[in-house]
Amino acid sequence: MTTERGSLPASGRGRRTGPPRAAVLLVVLVLVGYQVAQVATPPVAFDRYVSNLVQLLAGLTAAAAAARRAGTATGRSRLSWACLSLGTAAWAAGQGWWCWVQIVQGGEAPFPSVADIGFVAFPLLAAAALLLLQTADGSTARLQRTLDAAMTSAAAGLVSWETTLGAVVAANTGDDRLAGTLLVAYPVLDVLLIVLGVLTLARATGDRLPQGLVVLGLLAFSVSDSGFAFVAAAGDYDGNLLDLGWIAGFLLIALAALCRPAAVGRAAEERRAEDPSASRADYLPYVPVALSLVVTAVLVFRGRILDRWELLTVVVVVALLLARQYVALRDNARLAGELATRESELRHQAFHDGLTGLANRALFLDRLQHALALHARDLRPVAVVFLDLDDFKVVNDTLGHAVGDELLVRVAERLTGAVRTGDTVARLGGDEFAVLLEDGGDPMPIAAKVSASLVPPFTLRGDVVDVHASIGICELDAEDAPLAADELLARSDTAMYSAKRSGKDRIVAYSPGMSLAELQDGVLREALRLAIADRVVRLHYQPIVELETGRVAGLEALARWRHDGVDIPPDVFIPLAERSGFMTVLTADLLAAACTRLAGWTRGRTEPLSVHVNVAPSQLIAPGFVDTVAELVRAHRLRAGGLVLEITESGIFADLDAARRTVTELRGLGVGVSLDDFGVGYSSLAQLNAMPLDSVKIDRSFLAAVDTDRRQATFLHAVLRLAEEIGLPVVAEGVERPAQLTLLRALGCRHAQGYLLGRPVDAAEVPALLAGIAVPV
Repeated sequence: MTTERGSLPASGRGRRTGPPRAAVLLVVLVLVGYQVAQVATPPVAFDRYVSNLVQLLAGLTAAAAAARRAGTATGRSRLSWACLSLGTAAWAAGQGWWCWVQIVQGGEAPFPSVADIGFVAFPLLAAAALLLLQTADGSTARLQRTLDAAMTSAAAGLVSWETTLGAVVAANTGDDRLAGTLLVAYPVLDVLLIVLGVLTLARATGDRLPQGLVVLGLLAFSVSDSGFAFVAAAGDYDGNLLDLGWIAGFLLIALAALCRPAAVGRAAEERRAEDPSASRADYLPYVPVALSLVVTAVLVFRGRILDRWELLTVVVVVALLLARQYVALRDNARLAGELATRESELRHQAFHDGLTGLANRALFLDRLQHALALHARDLRPVAVVFLDLDDFKVVNDTLGHAVGDELLVRVAERLTGAVRTGDTVARLGGDEFAVLLEDGGDPMPIAAKVSASLVPPFTLRGDVVDVHASIGICELDAEDAPLAADELLARSDTAMYSAKRSGKDRIVAYSPGMSLAELQDGVLREALRLAIADRVVRLHYQPIVELETGRVAGLEALARWRHDGVDIPPDVFIPLAERSGFMTVLTADLLAAACTRLAGWTRGRTEPLSVHVNVAPSQLIAPGFVDTVAELVRAHRLRAGGLVLEITESGIFADLDAARRTVTELRGLGVGVSLDDFGVGYSSLAQLNAMPLDSVKIDRSFLAAVDTDRRQATFLHAVLRLAEEIGLPVVAEGVERPAQLTLLRALGCRHAQGYLLGRPVDAAEVPALLAGIAVPV
């Protein structure tokens, strides 16, 4: 199912993967022509010439098409199509011998004959082709499907022999054991093919259409094959409609081989593995097994004496059933062990930083709240040592994010070695760390030891890096009044910023008489807390414009806060909310407001419209974030791609694996994901391959002099070409001058935003914008 991810174009998506229309039309014409010829041609001539030759042609067509597909496929798919090609070629060879006898020699082909070698080889090779198909459940399940198919085939063959086929074969073949064996083998092998095909299709990965066509072809083939066994046993086979099943079956296989290959992402494969229809298909083999045992029991109860072959078949069915159950139990035990391990890993990941292995913000706050509860009840002292690496951004910008990540890991190791066993060391995000002291130890010596641990230079990939940290301390003695965890952490953060303002590489303890800047920071923090609680922080919306038409393709939601008659810039209150632990509530409120507006603006609107909302790095991998977004999408019935979340490179690098999982889950909800400020970070290009993104927004810094600096124009052109080649739409931010707009058009940029195209406006003014914007010429 293809869903539109947003109002921005998605190049390279939605490619048709079915067989060519001309091939489908040709197959229909062949089948219709076959029916017309049957009516217009005398029966004997039709059976001898038309039917035989059309069957031969269908088999050769399927063999050629499957061989061609095998030549372009890779891995297991290549082997699967090769087996199918060999199987159809073997059947065509048998049919060729049959045509030689009947058409060239003018005789009647005997049964059994040399042709049966090719006819029997086909279902065996087709079964091998089905087992070689790539599925989502691995080699153990492939063994289970093999046992299922064998068990079902034996059961179906037993029932068929006991009820009808045995008597027919005995009456018409006499002592000819080969003829009797073949007449039994055909329906048994056909049942094996059908069951194996259904089970494999249910667990198939990739595009199911060609695999479904193969299974349909095998089903048509099996109907004719089984019908042949019964009418041949009765001695009255004369072609008729049975031949049509073979023809249709091989033409369907040919169509399957002609389908265009389609790539399916990992998320789709995971959803396919969890498909409930696949689980229901697992119960299919038990139906014929139960039926065969019931029928056998009823016949024995009525006095039927089973011969040795029937008894042997019953034993084989029961043995296969037991083997199937043993394999299932063994696999379930393995899955249970993997599930327990996975649950343990998930619990660890939920409360630990993915890069350093330290406690994360959630675990740190949980332990801090517990320590504060003990402080309130038992007057136990508690302290927080908050540190931030000085000039860490310089390391990222000069040596790259990979070296920066390595530095963070090494710093975490030194911090762990510098504190006591019972202290909790956490990475709160970016280059911020904290230490929780719960047993009354003096925080100043411990902070000094932490600072001293960073003095020896770090050697990172041949580069020597000196690292220092600004450290803030906030301590609650036994006689101090209780505090909330967020407030204690905020005070230690304030002390750390005082250390930075004092010249960095210092240790500062929090006190009520700190500098005016810290006091103002504290006042602003409290005002922001009240503003978030009262939902005073509002959203304004800036249009994202399609340059060719002037259509408003999307709107970026921008947070605005006015306090005491003064507009507080987002780059002031957003970091403050992050440091103070307010971001979860603020993000949830702003997302809810944006989704409510989007639902209203798109109600009754046919053209797509998206609203872009910025997500802070800490929120992208926060527990429950995806659930919050999913609930908003469901409650407002948002169209796929209507809500687009913009993330920054720092948000991706906070925990790359967790960010990738979150982005994949969001896109599974129909939520678009865009990389904001593209081009600023060292590894932005790498992230285009690492993350399943829907679009990128070029940072405004690359447009500042694009109309005057030839190098910037060349860089922008290269970025646009790269994005176009990998199918990622691009939005250029910061368009403020007509010359910038002219150059963007010349470079083929389709979407842009900036003051020249429209300033951020209140939600009430958005409907007027949706009529379109006059793009300056």
